[in-house]
Amino acid sequence: MIVAIGTKNPAKIEGIQRGFARFFHDLEFRTVDTAPMVRAQPLGLEQITEGATIRAKFALATAGGDLGVGVEAGIFRMSGSYFDHQQAAVVDASGKVSLGHSAGFPLPAAPIEKMMKEGRELEHYAVQLTGIGEIGDKGGLIHYLTNGRISRTDLTEQCVITALIPRLHREVYPETL
Repeated sequence: MIVAIGTKNPAKIEGIQRGFARFFHDLEFRTVDTAPMVRAQPLGLEQITEGATIRAKFALATAGGDLGVGVEAGIFRMSGSYFDHQQAAVVDASGKVSLGHSAGFPLPAAPIEKMMKEGRELEHYAVQLTGIGEIGDKGGLIHYLTNGRISRTDLTEQCVITALIPRLHREVYPETL
């Protein structure tokens, strides 16, 4: 199976590869830079989903293959709190998309509101907090906040696995695929 990956981010690439390898063998991965195609900092589940879907469709159209995968991280608000979250979109040649989510984790309100007011990305805050440059390409803020127990790669793997569920059980999800 050829899988087109809509990112050049090493943490996301590894998570996507790990997620697919849990279910499929004889995999070939092709990566495509999709950063110019999406928002720098998606806010809300709709923007996060849109970004993941754009990445997946662009990767498949550009690199070819059996499936395209996009993963988008973003911030959403629920019950007055901010959360970071990753969303995966898996698209096939017919254009059908399956979606999956990672575990979300809480973000502190004051710095997030300041970041949004200034028009910055979460990465800026994460680097200030941790002192780790390019943290989003590494373990991510989640790695720091969980004292190394969960990484961005783990969250990516989670959302890819959950996006694959309808493809693994088409009989249960006939309306999706």
